[in-house]
Amino acid sequence: MNSRCVLLPLSVLLLSGCASLTGYLGRRPFAHGPYYHTWSRHSVPDSAVIAHLPIQFDIIAAELPPDGARMLEPLLSAMNGYLDGAGWSTRLDSAPSPPDEAPWAYVGTSTSLAGVEAARHFFSVDVAMETGAEMVIQAKQPSRRWRAQLAAIAAAQHADYVLVISLGAAEYYPRSRRFPSLRMAVDLGTGNTVPVSWLTNSDVPVPVIHLMGLLLSRDGRVLRAGAEGLVVKEPNFLLSAFLHAQNPLTEGDVASLLASRHREDIEGQPLAWEVALRNLVRQLLGKP
Repeated sequence: MNSRCVLLPLSVLLLSGCASLTGYLGRRPFAHGPYYHTWSRHSVPDSAVIAHLPIQFDIIAAELPPDGARMLEPLLSAMNGYLDGAGWSTRLDSAPSPPDEAPWAYVGTSTSLAGVEAARHFFSVDVAMETGAEMVIQAKQPSRRWRAQLAAIAAAQHADYVLVISLGAAEYYPRSRRFPSLRMAVDLGTGNTVPVSWLTNSDVPVPVIHLMGLLLSRDGRVLRAGAEGLVVKEPNFLLSAFLHAQNPLTEGDVASLLASRHREDIEGQPLAWEVALRNLVRQLLGKP
C-alpha cells in the first residue's frame, strides 16, 4: 500500500502536543481484525455488576448529513431495545454530561482518523506526521467532570464496570485473501470477514456501518475499546480504481441490515447486527 503524508501547520501540531497530555490514549495499528485494544490491565470477574449507557451515535455519525443520521435511527432504536433486554448488563438510570466530554474511541483508517482529530484539535503528533494506509484504534479519557458524574451514578446502582457503545459509519481497508482466491476481503470483526470484488483497490477504504464500544471502570477510566462492523458497501470498480472514490451506503443498505441481513454461518442464522452487538460486549468484557 502507498503511504500518505498529511502536512499540518505548526500551530496545529502544537495543539496536538497539548491535547496528548489531557486524556489521549495512544494509537494502535492492526494488520487484521478483530479490532480491540486494552489500555489498562484488568480482569472482569463473573460476579461483577455490569452497567451500560444507552447506545448513541458516535462522533462521525453525528456529523453526517441529516439523512445519514435519519437512516440509522431505526437500527439505533432496535439495538437499544435488544441491549436493554439481553441481560448482560443493566441500563444506568441517567447519563453524565456534557456529551462532548464523554470518552471517545475510534476504529478505522489512519487517514480518516487524522482528519477527524485535526478538525477537533485533538490528536497525537504521530497521527499528524504519519498517516499510512492501515487500520488503527484510538481512544481518549473522559473529562474529570464527566468521570465524577459517572462514578456517582454507577455507585448508586452498585455497578463495577460501565459499557459505552456507539453506532456510526467508518472506513475500513480491504485486504488480499490468500491464494488461490483472487477476491479481496474486509475484516469486519470477530469471526466476520466479508469478501469483496477482486478488482477492489486496496488503497481505497470502503464505507462500513459499525458499533464502537468502550469498557470503563466504575470511576470512568477507559480500560478497553474495540469495534464490530455490521455491513460493508461493495466497492464500485470504476470509482475505486480510477477516481479513488467510494460507493456510498444507502437507506436500502441500512434497511437490509435491520430486517434481513443474517449470519448464515452461525447456527440459527441470527441477525447480523445482533451477533455484532453480542460479540462487542463479550470482547469488551474479555469473554469472547
